[in-house]
Amino acid sequence: MAKFVNGAMSYGTITEIINGARTELYIVAPYLKIPQQTKNYLKNIDTRGINFAIISRAESGTDKNVDDVDIHFLQDLKSANIRVCADLHAKCFLNENEGLITSMNLHEHSQTHNWEMGIRFTKVDDLGIYGSAYEEVQMILKQSQENPRIVRTSAISKPQDASSKCSPQKPLRKPKMTQNKGLIGNLVDSVLGEEAYCIRCGSPMDKFNTDSPLCNNCYPIWAQYKDPNYKEHFCHSCGEEKGSISYAKPVCYDCYQKMNVRRRH
Repeated sequence: MAKFVNGAMSYGTITEIINGARTELYIVAPYLKIPQQTKNYLKNIDTRGINFAIISRAESGTDKNVDDVDIHFLQDLKSANIRVCADLHAKCFLNENEGLITSMNLHEHSQTHNWEMGIRFTKVDDLGIYGSAYEEVQMILKQSQENPRIVRTSAISKPQDASSKCSPQKPLRKPKMTQNKGLIGNLVDSVLGEEAYCIRCGSPMDKFNTDSPLCNNCYPIWAQYKDPNYKEHFCHSCGEEKGSISYAKPVCYDCYQKMNVRRRH
């Protein structure tokens, strides 16, 4: 059933819609000044190879509807379709399962100063609303065009020395298993805190702690509802995306079994 959300809940809902995307994501917001926390979530979506669209309002004259810093951030996203649409005023955030129609832009000022509200809905419980919103977003997408300020990094020719050409890109998350360590060594690392991940955004954490498996950015959002059984995304131990993770059960079955083996020995 569709649900009313206030300003604080709107931002939390936007975050959950971004994190919950598995096949598609649409961000429709006329003005963008993206908070760093949200940028981290969008980077995570980008590394998972999910094609997504961010549509803002077309600029006129010297007016800039997207912050210059954000332009540099957006052009580095490899999976994102960055668009602009003339006279855009709607704000809608949508993935393949749920959506939010709101007064809030994806803008720091909106989240900290403005009085905002919105309606959250799901595809399962509110198919009519979801279907109409999805169709409208597709129409906006068709009427939009590529943001002329976006120049993809891959299209920019930059001189490189021999070392930079051979240097691999640093991954967002550490690998599941560290090279040259056995199974027991990796399990010890997990228990001692060397290997731990936020169950919501997948980012590395300083300490393995099943009583506190959320990072400092994600915990305040979870704390708004404090639902220990709310479905999360990443195993706290191995960092892999799993379908059975929650605050109450932050470790996947495989890692749980491995830890039990270690305890018995």
